[in-house]
Amino acid sequence: MQLDSLHYAILNELQKNSRLSNTDIGRIIGLTAPAVAERIRKMEEARVIKSFTVNLDYEQLGFNENVIIGIDIPYCDIPPFLKEIENINGILKVMKSTGDFCLIVHLVAKKVSELENIITRFSNHGNTSTFRILAFPLERDSVWLDKS
Repeated sequence: MQLDSLHYAILNELQKNSRLSNTDIGRIIGLTAPAVAERIRKMEEARVIKSFTVNLDYEQLGFNENVIIGIDIPYCDIPPFLKEIENINGILKVMKSTGDFCLIVHLVAKKVSELENIITRFSNHGNTSTFRILAFPLERDSVWLDKS
């Protein structure tokens, strides 16, 4: 999909507040609400926009263990590993990586015992290294987009 400066303007506004109405976005960037809606629909179809979501504070919801786990796993074992873990609650993201770990998993758990069980399951597939997240001194939810 070819994006122009108006697409980027829409995306920038949605990154700031995905609950903005098409009318509000149109007013900010100089389009009508139907034109904004059509551009958003096309970006969704093209998977430029993958979803509209909410950013939760998991700690306030009782998930006090926030960790990154690196897993050194043979590359051919990644698909069965992903199949096994797809229903584990708390896994936020699984990333393929270069370096010491083929996979990096970001997850939250309510208790250390839950975390320990998950690490044990992961360890059946390869060596793991767990990094506890203490704080987010810098956190961004968006990247400024332009046509350049």
